[in-house]
Amino acid sequence: MTSKGQVRPALPEAEAPADLASVPERTGWSSGLELRHLRAFVALVDHGSMTAAAQALGMAQSTVSEAMAALDRTLGTPAVARRRGARGNLLTPAGRALLPHARRVLAAVEDAQAAVAAVTREARASVDIVANESVSSYLLPDALALLRDRWPGTRFAVTVGTCQAVRDGVARGRFDVGLLLATGAEEAGPAPAAETAWQPVMLLAEVTLVLFGGGGHPLALAAAVPRARLAPYRIFASDASGDFHAMLRSFFQGEGLPSPRLEASGTIDAVKRSVLAEPLALGVLPDYALAEDLRAGLARAVPVRPGLPRLRLEAHVCETRPLAPAAVDLVQVLRAAAGRTKNVHLAPAPALG
Repeated sequence: MTSKGQVRPALPEAEAPADLASVPERTGWSSGLELRHLRAFVALVDHGSMTAAAQALGMAQSTVSEAMAALDRTLGTPAVARRRGARGNLLTPAGRALLPHARRVLAAVEDAQAAVAAVTREARASVDIVANESVSSYLLPDALALLRDRWPGTRFAVTVGTCQAVRDGVARGRFDVGLLLATGAEEAGPAPAAETAWQPVMLLAEVTLVLFGGGGHPLALAAAVPRARLAPYRIFASDASGDFHAMLRSFFQGEGLPSPRLEASGTIDAVKRSVLAEPLALGVLPDYALAEDLRAGLARAVPVRPGLPRLRLEAHVCETRPLAPAAVDLVQVLRAAAGRTKNVHLAPAPALG
């Protein structure tokens, strides 16, 4: 039974250990059992596959697979095993024994978080945040205004950084929460092999990029603009290097097509000003950073085909610093804030702990 009610396991149960493909000789417990192991295990049981479990948790499939492998090493025997000669998975005797305890532990963690939150709203605390410029400028202000009202004793401090600075700052314990826009290329990367280096990374939303021009740009009037038609135009972006710049360059140079001139303006505001200053210039920004300009008619979206790649709004949470309840609230509030923006496609955000 969880705090949200009993969930019937989606995985069938193994009749006996003989059904397992392999069982390690070691059966003693190690001391490495972690909440992430239990969350991955329960999600796999409830949703029936690694892919579905990863989607439910808002994580990469490789991260869930690594957590399950770590759980098996900790238990000394598999909790879930593949069926012989059939698709799908089996809940092993060890997994069947573990499941009710795992549910109780996760429910207890949720209850503990709620109890702590109830008595610490007035307590003095601090949440150090590092974020990309667009997140800091367009998503955080409203979210932090709400959180400062909810948590009057908490100090929220924001530092702006590149994607790499966000990752490094959280990994080294300088910040509690990191917020960044990641490119699709990073999603396929493997989860860290070392359990001590594992860092929770949560997908909060998929973010749409918008190619835009000034209110009177000729391409904005077209029903669809083939990518090759952009070659004569100058396109402004905020970054001069890094994953985002490389992704845009790859997109505009796709299939050996003539490429437009891609230039960096340094900041989001500079991208907008550069487009306004040059009647035929174009720019690329996240949709939430451009929403007010589009509504006011200061900018017009250019319907390029194929469409621009999407970015992933991610939250990185530090494991080496005690996490204030307000930091947990921040992730949930920010996810909701992203969801109120048109064309932002949400993924489930897991609980923290």
